[in-house]
Amino acid sequence: MGRDINVSLDCAGFSKTMSAALVATRPGGWVCLVGMGHNEMTVPLTSAAIREVDVVGIFRYKDTWPMCLDFLRSGKIDVKPLITHRFGFSQAEVEEAFKVNA
Repeated sequence: MGRDINVSLDCAGFSKTMSAALVATRPGGWVCLVGMGHNEMTVPLTSAAIREVDVVGIFRYKDTWPMCLDFLRSGKIDVKPLITHRFGFSQAEVEEAFKVNA
């Protein structure tokens, strides 16, 4: 994995996904634990600490949706540049989305 990822989001909350996020994130970057899969995890914290990777948690977007919707509605945040592709939900389209994302 490359080391140019500034922020990683672990939305699954399992040891393997958190470990992957910690390894993939560049030195000085951030890993955000969104998913709450297990109460306890075994992850490579020593290597992350040596690289000064910060780990933060968000509990299921508590109270963030109204603020986000206001930002989008008002135009304070323009998300259009973040959308690079659009895919449907058919089996072929989902497979194509995974290929493009790889």
